[in-house]
Amino acid sequence: MKIGSKRFFGSLMVALLALSLAFSGVFDAPKVTAAESKSPYRNVMYYGDWSITESEGKFYPKDIPADKLTHLNFAFMDFDSAGNLEFTDKDAAVSAAVGQKAAMGGILNALQDLRATNPNLKIGVSLGGWSKSGDFSVMAADDTARANFVENVLKFVKYTNMDFVDVDWEYPNSPRDGDLLDNKEDEGTPNAGPADKENYVKLLQDLRTGLDAQGKTLNRTYELSVALPASQWTMSQGIDLPRVFEIIDFGNMMTYDMHGAWDAITGHQTALYDNPNDPYASYGLSIDGVTKYLKSKGVPSEKIVVGAAFYTRGWDTVAEGPNAGQPGLFQPVERTNKNADGSTSNGADNEKPLVAGDGGTVGGIWAYRSIDTLKAVTPGLTEYWDDAAKAPYLYSRETGAFFTYDNVRSVTAKANYVKDNGLGGMISWMQSQDKPTTSAKREELTTAIKNGMFGTGKLVGNVLPYQDLAIEMTVTPYTNDGTGYEITILNKEVANETSDVLKATETAAETIKLPRLYIPIRDGEKLIAADDKAGIVKSENGYTIVDLASSDARLISQGESYTFRLKSNVTPTDLKTVTLAQRMTSSGQELGQQLVYEGTEVPPKVEDIAAPSVPSNLRVTKVTGDGVVLNWSVSKDNVGVTGYKVYRDSKEIAMVTKPTYTDKNVTPGESYSYTIKAFDAAGNISADSNKVTAKIPVSTTPNKGIDKAPVANPVVQTDTKTPEKTGNLPQTGDAFPLGLVLLGSMLAGTTVVYLRSR
Repeated sequence: MKIGSKRFFGSLMVALLALSLAFSGVFDAPKVTAAESKSPYRNVMYYGDWSITESEGKFYPKDIPADKLTHLNFAFMDFDSAGNLEFTDKDAAVSAAVGQKAAMGGILNALQDLRATNPNLKIGVSLGGWSKSGDFSVMAADDTARANFVENVLKFVKYTNMDFVDVDWEYPNSPRDGDLLDNKEDEGTPNAGPADKENYVKLLQDLRTGLDAQGKTLNRTYELSVALPASQWTMSQGIDLPRVFEIIDFGNMMTYDMHGAWDAITGHQTALYDNPNDPYASYGLSIDGVTKYLKSKGVPSEKIVVGAAFYTRGWDTVAEGPNAGQPGLFQPVERTNKNADGSTSNGADNEKPLVAGDGGTVGGIWAYRSIDTLKAVTPGLTEYWDDAAKAPYLYSRETGAFFTYDNVRSVTAKANYVKDNGLGGMISWMQSQDKPTTSAKREELTTAIKNGMFGTGKLVGNVLPYQDLAIEMTVTPYTNDGTGYEITILNKEVANETSDVLKATETAAETIKLPRLYIPIRDGEKLIAADDKAGIVKSENGYTIVDLASSDARLISQGESYTFRLKSNVTPTDLKTVTLAQRMTSSGQELGQQLVYEGTEVPPKVEDIAAPSVPSNLRVTKVTGDGVVLNWSVSKDNVGVTGYKVYRDSKEIAMVTKPTYTDKNVTPGESYSYTIKAFDAAGNISADSNKVTAKIPVSTTPNKGIDKAPVANPVVQTDTKTPEKTGNLPQTGDAFPLGLVLLGSMLAGTTVVYLRSR
C-alpha cells in the first residue's frame, strides 16, 4: 500500500594555596558490537511518518507493540537526483511532539527510546517508496550521485543509530507518471528504463560495501533489505534476482495490492494461495506463487519475507455470481463510483474523505482497525472465507460492495506457511492500521503474526550499540563554602553537516540528552547536591547517581558546557571514575553508557581487550511480594572487575559494584527472568550469566484483629476452654479470656491452638 582507537587526554593542575586539584579527561570509550539477531524469522513492520497526524488517530511510536517486532521501517526518506537526502515531513521526523515528554521531538528520536525499551527491535529507514522513487534511475546511473547518496545514507544511519537500510525502489525499469490526483507529491518514475536493472545492482552493492565498512569501523553489523513487487513480470523487467539476493540480507516481498479497483474482476489483494477459480491464477499473484517463482530463480528461502495487508481494497458494485457460498468472488465489477475529479471508478468508497491530491481516488481503502465501522456503514456487509486461497473478504448482497483484506486467521496461515517453507519472515503495511486489543497499542494482527512465527514467548534481545560522544569532564575539589567537587561537562562535538537532513540528525545525535552520572562511592564518603544545578542526587548499589534531567543540563548542545557542585562529607581528593548515560525520556531506558572521567587513583592505563569472566552461580536467594534478592559469584578480570549489569527479561535495570542486587520494582503474580554481565573499566563486557527466574507471590490480606507483630520465641500449645456464659459465645475478633484473638466462632468445649510467648 505504499503510497577507532581509544584516546585519553589528561591534564593536572595543582594549586596548593587553594587546596584544589583539577583533573580532566576526554574518552572515545570502547564500543559495543551489535549482535546478529538470533531469531529464526523476521517480523518486519512499516511505520509511516504521517502516522502521528489526526488522519491516523495520532498514532505515536510509543504506542507501537514493539515487543512483537524484530524490524521497524521508518517510511520514508526522500532524496534528489544528486543523491542528497530530503525529509518528506521534517517536523514529523525531528521536531513534532510525539505523545511523550522527550528530550528531543520527532519520530526519529522517539524510535531511539522505543528500541532501548525493546532490545528485540531493530530500527531502519526505507528509502523511496511508491511516491518517492522518481529520482532512483538518474541517481543510480551516475557514479558521482550514487556515491554521494551512499555517503549520505551512511551518515544518516550513523546519526540516527539505525540497524538497517531498506531500499524501496518502486520499480526499476517500470516507467509511470505520478498519480497527482491521489497524491500531489507523487513523483512517478518518468526516467525509468532498461539500464535500471544493472544500476539497481550497482546501487545495492555500493550500499553493501559502505555499510560493511562503516560497521567494521563502528564495531557493529548493519543489515540491507529491499522491497520488491509481487508481479513476476515487473521483477523480470527490472530486477536481477540472483545478484540482488546475493547482496542483501533479506527481501520484503510486497504480496499485497495484488488486486484492486484497477481490475474489472474482483480478487484477493493478499492471498496465500492461488484459487484455481481466479481468472488470474496463472499469474501467480499469491504468496505461494511468488515464493515458488523466487525459488525457481535461485533465491534462498531464508531471505524471502512475505507480506500482510493491514487495510482493505474494494470495489463498489459487484455481481453476486453463481456461487452462493462465495458470493461476489471473482465476479465482474460495474464502474459506478467517482473520484475526486469526477472521473468514474470501479472502487468502493474510502474510509477517509476524497481530497484531490491527498487521497483523491476511490479504492475501498479502510484500515483494519476500522473494519467494524465499515460493516456498520455498509448494509449487509458479511465476512466470507476462501479456503483455497486462505483469505477472507467482505461482500454485501444488498449493495454489491466487496472488500479484500487480511485478518487474524489469514495472517496466522501465512505465518505457518513461513515456518513450513523455511522462509525469512513477514512484513506488514502498516502499524497504524492495526486494531487495538486491550491496550492503547494497535496489535491484533501484529500479535497474531508474532505468535504464529515465534510462539507466545518473548523475542530474542539484541545488544544495542551506541557510539560515544567527545565529552570532556573536569573535576575540581573545593574547600571554600564547604567541601566537595566542582564538575564541568563539556560537549566537544562540533557541527559539520550543512544539508537539512544530516544537520538535523547530527545535532540530535551529538547533543547530550538527559544525562545521568554514575560515581563509585568511596569508603566513608557521601556526596549530595551542593547547589540546585546538581539535579537529583542519590546513593544506590555502590554508586552516587546524579540525575541532571530536571536541571539546565537537560540538553548540552555541541560545544556547550555545564558546571555543578557535589558536597562531600570528607576532605575531597578526587573521584574514581564517572560514567555518563543518556536517555530520551527521564523514565526511559538508557541510551548507552560511556566512561567520561578517570581519577588519579586509577592504575596506569593499559590496553585491555579482555572481558571479565562470566558471572557464575547466579541464584535467587529470596523472593517476597516486595522484591527479589539475587546473588552470584564474583567474576575475575585481567585488570579488575568494575561492576555488574543486571538484566531483567533481557533489559538492563541496574549497575552494581558487588555480587548482589535486590529488585524492588516487582508486581505480585508476575514472573521475571534475570541474567548478569560483568564489566571492567575498559568497557569490556562478559557474556550472560546463567538465567534464573522468580515468581512474585501474591500477598494475602491478614484477618481482622490479628496482631501482625511477630511473637518472640513462639510455642504451640493446646487448651480447652469453656466460655464463661453459655449462650453468649465469642465471635471472630473478640478478646478471649486466654488472651487470644478468636479466628472464628466456637462452641463450648472447642479445642483452641494458639501461640504464646515463653
